[in-house]
Amino acid sequence: MIDIDIDESKLKAAAKSVSFLDDERNRRTVIEAANEGLASAIRRHFATREKDSHRIGWWNLGHGAFPKRWFWRGTRGTSLAENLRTVQISPAKLETTVAVNSPALAHKLNRNPPPIRPKGGRRYLAIPANPVSAQWSGMARDFPGGVRFAYSRLFGHWLPSLVAATNYKKYKSSKRNRLVESDGKSGENEVVYWLVHKVQTRYDQNAMPSSRAQHSAVQSAVASAVAQLCRKAKS
Repeated sequence: MIDIDIDESKLKAAAKSVSFLDDERNRRTVIEAANEGLASAIRRHFATREKDSHRIGWWNLGHGAFPKRWFWRGTRGTSLAENLRTVQISPAKLETTVAVNSPALAHKLNRNPPPIRPKGGRRYLAIPANPVSAQWSGMARDFPGGVRFAYSRLFGHWLPSLVAATNYKKYKSSKRNRLVESDGKSGENEVVYWLVHKVQTRYDQNAMPSSRAQHSAVQSAVASAVAQLCRKAKS
């Protein structure tokens, strides 16, 4: 959640004529402009992050480049950009609060994030082991064709895993990002998920735009709104 306070004294000095700020409608216009300026800056930042090379998994469990999940920006209603919203506007105080409803983002912004552990009494977290399982949006146990528990060898160690119970390679991605049947080589007994007890993530200092970028976007939007109100007041 981000709170932006606009310095009213600077607004008055910049505007030169401030009588219009006594009108709550004008104050709301200013604060709404500030809000949109901030929101736009955050959306642009998320769009840039979405262009980053996409990786999923655990670095020592075959961590590789898998299909995008559109975490930062997408069109499926689950991306951060789509969950950006205004939760409070106060024209009287010239304040606005913008929030991104995402526990995952809060975790990235935690300077000392706690490890991610299984929930609901489960023993393991399932980490995708290949592009097909990375694209699968359902539970690991519901992976197409079924899975079974097994110990599989990786880097000289035997690790718990879920392997394909049947030929999962008969499934491919459709244009609607769904898995559909396809002819392919046998994938039976191949590892589709590695199982771990916890995952330790790192603080992402670039998860949000810098404070400087946020304030710059707000001040630019405010200056534009004030200028328009001044022209309107003089006309």
